[in-house]
Amino acid sequence: MSTNVSPRPRQRRRGAASIVTLFAALLLAGCASSNLAGDSAGEVPAVAEPADAAPEALPADTDGLLVLPDQRMVVHSASMSLLVEDVDEAAAEVKEWVRQAGGYVASETANAASGRNPQVRLSLRVPVDSYEEALNAFAALGTRQSLERSVTDVTEEVTDVDSRVASAEKSVARLQELLDEADTISDILEIEEQISSRQAELEAMQARQRVLADQTSYATVDVELRLPSSAVPVDDGDSPGFVGGLAAGWRALLTVVDVVVVVIGWLLPFTVVAAAAAVPVVWLRRRRSRRKEDTAAGTGTDTPVTHEPSAAQEQDPAAPGQDRD
Repeated sequence: MSTNVSPRPRQRRRGAASIVTLFAALLLAGCASSNLAGDSAGEVPAVAEPADAAPEALPADTDGLLVLPDQRMVVHSASMSLLVEDVDEAAAEVKEWVRQAGGYVASETANAASGRNPQVRLSLRVPVDSYEEALNAFAALGTRQSLERSVTDVTEEVTDVDSRVASAEKSVARLQELLDEADTISDILEIEEQISSRQAELEAMQARQRVLADQTSYATVDVELRLPSSAVPVDDGDSPGFVGGLAAGWRALLTVVDVVVVVIGWLLPFTVVAAAAAVPVVWLRRRRSRRKEDTAAGTGTDTPVTHEPSAAQEQDPAAPGQDRD
């Protein structure tokens, strides 16, 4: 009796083997793309050429390896300080200019305390194409006091992030295809885990790609607007009055009390130490003075005082003061 073996298990094993083979090939392709992305983040490979060769003599296959100066990805930023006649009016003009240019105001800070120079600080995001025009337009609003500009080259970072994003997208797409072809639960779970990991990496790199795109598309300009020192209003006519003077005197008294308390607290440890050191000295001095007084008093009482009898007393034995008995 012959036994017929069903071809289904062989087909499943062959399908699983093909999935494993494709998965290993995918991993190798991902490693190779990562190495290529890492190489793109470093320095541009140098092209060997003779010392007397002209720049036009570069080989044709070097296209794409060299980045021209006008193709560099840079981040522009500037800081400017202006003296204007009217701070509020100048700030309104700056914000209107930025709005019409397609930019926006990132932050605004105003300081108009009484008796101080009013100031307005604006952090502006201006399109790169209007960056130079913006600096000239803002400087025309008043007298420019200072200007600082900086440029940061992020070409290598942008290239690296773009390459990694493209590689991650291809990897996720290939894993989706493997997931559709998987037959066993273990293969499905393993592929889904790989998809989740690659998808998280892809989203992180895409977020960084958006940040770089915003930084290279908009320039940051910080503008400080303030009045000249001679134009600052002085409030000399306002009298504080009785109540204001009383409040100021009370605050001054509290300040003096606070100072006295602080001084007492600062001197108290030294006073305690000085008192502890002075007590034995005072006690010894008083003891010595008492001994001297006792010695002087004892010398005056112990010495007998002798009185010589007069001639009348020697002749009359019964003189007053003597006992006849």
